[in-house]
Amino acid sequence: MNKITPIAAWSYLVVATLLEAALANKVLSLSITYTNIAIGVLAASQVATVGAIYLGLKYEPRAVVGIAVASVFFAVLAVVLALGSLGH
Repeated sequence: MNKITPIAAWSYLVVATLLEAALANKVLSLSITYTNIAIGVLAASQVATVGAIYLGLKYEPRAVVGIAVASVFFAVLAVVLALGSLGH
């Protein structure tokens, strides 16, 4: 890993978190459905970034990566369902 990779990954994580906060606080005018989808996609991309770069999942066997992908799916599902219940 070169020196720029951790800095670029950290910068992306900060920007994605700020975008998630803006979406959750309704700074950007989207419907609840699109907001939930956008936050879910951002959360999944953040998990994938941390997993690939900081945890070294790109060097692991496929079974370990499969378990990580399954856990990401359930984490994103939990976030989307929790955000969906906030609008009621």
